[in-house]
Amino acid sequence: MDRRKFLESVAVLGAAATVVPASLSSCAAPGGKGWRGRFDENLVCIISDLHTIPDGFTEEKLKRVLADILALNPRPRYLISLGDNAHLYGKPEEYARLKEILAPLEGSGIQFTMAHGNHDKRKNFAPYFPEQVASSALPDRLVHVVETPRADFIVLDSLQDPDNPDTYIGGGAIDEAQRAWLEQKLASYTEKPVFVMAHHGIGETGLNGLLNASATCCGYIHGHDHVWRPGWTKKNWSERRILRTLCVPSTGYWGDIGYTLLSLEEDRAVARLHQYEFFFLTPAEPGEQPLPQWASITEDHQGATCTFNYL
Repeated sequence: MDRRKFLESVAVLGAAATVVPASLSSCAAPGGKGWRGRFDENLVCIISDLHTIPDGFTEEKLKRVLADILALNPRPRYLISLGDNAHLYGKPEEYARLKEILAPLEGSGIQFTMAHGNHDKRKNFAPYFPEQVASSALPDRLVHVVETPRADFIVLDSLQDPDNPDTYIGGGAIDEAQRAWLEQKLASYTEKPVFVMAHHGIGETGLNGLLNASATCCGYIHGHDHVWRPGWTKKNWSERRILRTLCVPSTGYWGDIGYTLLSLEEDRAVARLHQYEFFFLTPAEPGEQPLPQWASITEDHQGATCTFNYL
């Protein structure tokens, strides 16, 4: 089946639903106590850089994001966190608090997937999120494949473990075993669009050539830089093919603050930024006037989108 036929088959399946659109499931599915809305099976929410500080300002910022996501109707079926779930050194108490903050997702009907960032610690993460570790596609790494009706998402692990548990390595990398697995996995995608995601940017993960050579990889999405930044990358100057990239904001530490909704349409995917504010390095104190530059950056980003065309 070629690319056009695949898209046509998706369209036919959508048209075949007579009661509820194919992308939406009824409120009979788990959705939380009292929730009477619908789910969109082709809507993916992406968050990153949570930097959970117990009793710190990042808690309230993350709670705001979660409340808004859970209030969406239709509600996204998928939520992906691209790492730095804990603050600087991935302490157990940070994961314990994060587990409590994320409690509203339980029974919400949203499929939640987590990645590691450079501030995470595998050993401390595992006891609080054992289901994430158990469902990983690779041992000793946090790697997942999120399948949706119109496109799949390969979520990689770019965390480098430091020798000293009380520090961290800022840069990201994809180890050889993970890279070999990814190459084999991408080769299995001949029709369905696929996204690759990780905490670090594509320059640090070194995946540019591999992803540009893929028949159906249509985008690379990452966090780490705490900014909304659409872009593109090339394999070399002699080829016309480029790969669309997107850096998503932090939920509440510094920089662009918000979340991203990715709508998977029949022939493309459109990422939409939902930005609340911008601040650096910490938010304004109560009664303090935010800097004019902060408000300007936030205003400039209102309505921002990034489009990924299926190949």
